[in-house]
Amino acid sequence: MIDQVQVATGFYVYSFLRSKDREAILSENLMGIEEAKITVIESGDLAVVVSPIVPKKIRPQRKFLAAHQEIVTTLAKSWSMLPVSFGLIADDLEQVHYILDKNRDILNEQLNRVGGNVEMTVALKWTAANIPQYFVDRYPELQAARALILEGRATREDQIEMGRVYESVLNAERATHTKVFMDKLSSISKELEVQPNRDDADVMRLACLIAREREEEFTAAVYQVAELFTDDFAITFNGPWPPYTFVKLALSME
Repeated sequence: MIDQVQVATGFYVYSFLRSKDREAILSENLMGIEEAKITVIESGDLAVVVSPIVPKKIRPQRKFLAAHQEIVTTLAKSWSMLPVSFGLIADDLEQVHYILDKNRDILNEQLNRVGGNVEMTVALKWTAANIPQYFVDRYPELQAARALILEGRATREDQIEMGRVYESVLNAERATHTKVFMDKLSSISKELEVQPNRDDADVMRLACLIAREREEEFTAAVYQVAELFTDDFAITFNGPWPPYTFVKLALSME
């Protein structure tokens, strides 16, 4: 029996950008998924960064995720681009051109909006080991409700009410602190998006779209805001990243 060798006729997709940047990107000799050499396919003023691959679904293994992220991060540092989420594969060259042509309007619109920008993320957390207790210590109404519970005198309605008050003051403080950041960073950022909190300790998770050349100015502004907060809070920020949060692509593939 003769083994059949699979031929890499498909293309793994990393990002969309302007065709004018094709030669500069190719000169970087980047290597992507499965150590395949990056290429750039053009259609008019648009282009897509791809590497050859056997047309199949690809598992989100660490080595593949790392290769994908390295390519899109490298591109975002120097060129206007729209990053694509991990795992998009075009079956062949014809489908690559179809994607570019069919989605031309939305790709141009989003490149005009997001191009030349990167994403920075800022997170604010409470440092207390016990967040509910941190709020109980600061709000008399919560202290009174907790006393009823500890004394065994709280009804089910009392417990529900304590939960409601806790959520109310938690969210009110989150909103207040988030506004401080947004007021300071809005003049530097082209767009801001508040992201969902993961647990009670999270005060704010903020994604910021900024011009690539304003990174140092953005960093200085974050440090200025940090000075307004006590040791009850921890502030972290990182980037620049490809602007994933601000790219909204629902591509027509066929």
